[in-house]
Amino acid sequence: ASGTHHVECTLTRLADNYDMHTLVSNDFQIIDDTSNQDDATISVSVDMHPTESWGTVVIDSMDLDSGQEYTLDWMVEDYSSGSPVLMIENDHIWVEGSDGVDSYSLEFHDLSDTTDACITVVFIAGDTELQTVSNVCWASASTSDFDGDGVYDKDDLCPNSPAGSVVQADGCSDSDGDGFDSGYEVDCGSDPNDQQSIPSDVDNDGTCDALDADADDDGYLNEDEVAAGTDPLDSSSKPENRLPTCAVYYSLEVDGIPTTFEGDAAIPALSGVSAQTAVSALIPTTIAVPEGKYYITAHCVDLDGDDITVTVNDITVGPMAGEVSAGAVIEIGEDVDETMDVQITWSDGTDSLTALVTVELNGDNQSLIPGFGAALTIMVLLCAGFILARKDD
Repeated sequence: ASGTHHVECTLTRLADNYDMHTLVSNDFQIIDDTSNQDDATISVSVDMHPTESWGTVVIDSMDLDSGQEYTLDWMVEDYSSGSPVLMIENDHIWVEGSDGVDSYSLEFHDLSDTTDACITVVFIAGDTELQTVSNVCWASASTSDFDGDGVYDKDDLCPNSPAGSVVQADGCSDSDGDGFDSGYEVDCGSDPNDQQSIPSDVDNDGTCDALDADADDDGYLNEDEVAAGTDPLDSSSKPENRLPTCAVYYSLEVDGIPTTFEGDAAIPALSGVSAQTAVSALIPTTIAVPEGKYYITAHCVDLDGDDITVTVNDITVGPMAGEVSAGAVIEIGEDVDETMDVQITWSDGTDSLTALVTVELNGDNQSLIPGFGAALTIMVLLCAGFILARKDD
């Protein structure tokens, strides 16, 4: 129970029940754990720099409990347009010592200009929110230049430039005066001390070739072009498009819908012809299926990582990235001798192929799963895929 408590320990001689000594501890308090007992509070104020027009927010915490973890979650929003726009947010976390107070300062010398910057602070003890302070506001038009490079902190992308550095409008150095930051030139492989040496950017997208994943902007990653033997710096030199490869599988229905395709395929590599060839001219590949109830599945993978679309008879699956499967479930009885043609078309968005597969059914009573038609009916099976080769969008 809550209240003041102490612990008593008595040493008793069992032979005659004589109390030989009693030890009493100091008093201690037990509080009700069903409600927050922390009475810590905060106050929030802002002080303006006397000459540079930026604010320092001071958050003072009082009546803190020793050993307690406290958090200040804060954010600054711009209210100058009427609706709040987030400018910056962060937090401050600490474990209180023994003095019961804390003071935390935030210097906003690099805050963007605004006539109405307001900070909101949420004060938390452990997981319990104790207090929220808001509507502490100020106008900011900072002229602070911490590194003295002539660029205000609010515009300075390199706020710690060495004294005497030649910098550009963004505050970053340009040792040779060629218009490129020295650090950027180093990353791009050009000489930061040679005005004639500038970063190469063949596609003129603002990112130098050394840092551009697709330097010639032809839609293929540099590393994929190197692997294919094409020039990653020439947009007219690109890998040949590779169509998806498709295989046809069948599996017993009792094993469930197939989601992996690691075994032997009934047709390991399905051959197709271009869309210009008439379907009547196609030479079908034949599959002889055993008696039973099973899935027939066409599984297609694109080595370029293109989006694949697969159409089996009148059912289309996709486009889906990298890997697609579509299939049918059928049930075959005994003493049936019948064939059915399945037309499969697959495309990567650039080229397409079509193939015919003849399924030989052997058994005596062919019956499709209830709800399916009299002909071979396709049930879409979507399988989560992975991109085997990457291609830049």
